Amino acid sequence: MTMSNMLNMPVNAKDVKIMNYINGKFVAPTSGSYLMSYNPATGEEMTPIPDSVAKDVDNAVRAAKNAFPMWSNMPVTERAAMLNRIADMIDENCQKLATLESQDQGKPIMMAAMCDMPTCANTFRQFAKYIVDGIMETKSTANVMMTKMSVTKNEPGTMMAVTQHVPAGVAGLITPWNFPMQMVCEKIAPCIAVGNTCVVKPTELTSVTPFVLSQIMDAAGIPAGVVNFVFGTGTNAGEPLVKHKDVRLISFTGGSPTGAKIGAMSGGMYKRVSLELGGKNPSLVFNDCDMNHAVATNVRAAFQNQGEICLCSSRQYVQRDVYDMYLQMFRQMTMEEVVVGDP
Repeated sequence: MTMSNMLNMPVNAKDVKIMNYINGKFVAPTSGSYLMSYNPATGEEMTPIPDSVAKDVDNAVRAAKNAFPMWSNMPVTERAAMLNRIADMIDENCQKLATLESQDQGKPIMMAAMCDMPTCANTFRQFAKYIVDGIMETKSTANVMMTKMSVTKNEPGTMMAVTQHVPAGVAGLITPWNFPMQMVCEKIAPCIAVGNTCVVKPTELTSVTPFVLSQIMDAAGIPAGVVNFVFGTGTNAGEPLVKHKDVRLISFTGGSPTGAKIGAMSGGMYKRVSLELGGKNPSLVFNDCDMNHAVATNVRAAFQNQGEICLCSSRQYVQRDVYDMYLQMFRQMTMEEVVVGDP
């Protein structure tokens, strides 16, 4: 029996029974309280979500802290093997995960299957390769080197600077609703690849696939405490995670007001903070451009994933003398290409 078969993954979000995943066990919230999730396409109730509180967060952070010495000292080849197993299981369950993602978030199944889930698997593989090879290939002019220690010599015999690359400790990872599975994977993979442990707090609006990911990681054999999932609201679970004294770094993707609050809370505790916040990205259309290409690109940029992408073109500035033509072409392509209906 394969690890994927052991999961017995459902294809209907109503059949997913979401629980916190703490120290290698699936547990109910200590408060005994739950929130209800809804299918955004139909408005129907789907499945209860734990309304976790500070005690749940503390249990998860303690588990992550206790697992950190073991995980950070594990040979990179073993950590990489774990990441690759997780990637394989995501690939094996791609269609089921895409179906659940569509029901929970509202995006088309095709996009989830062709974009989101392959990206999730590839992210784990990318960082598995990164820690084993020491080099992550990028499109930039330089490669990113990761070693235990790097030495920079200014001039022979004058000065030497030594930089040690060591895991930070426990990370708090807080993710948004527009790419529920993908954003969780893009935070977890680099975090645990380099030896950190983590507590993940997905948004309460889209918790189904993050929970299924916790099941995948458990079936893959992730050691207890390395990755923990605590579900609930930002106020009851997210804020205690940010404020916890044993959480060394915070990675948050979401709205700018929340990001500002996290920055303020973390600053006084000298935490390492990464914030990816909302944007209003402009597209500029001039009269000498390839108008067909501009229209096609901007229709896709405006409406892909229902327009729920932080780097989508949510604003378009068009040169005055081609504005009417552009508007007519944009409207026509939108009517022909953008389908509103069952995802």
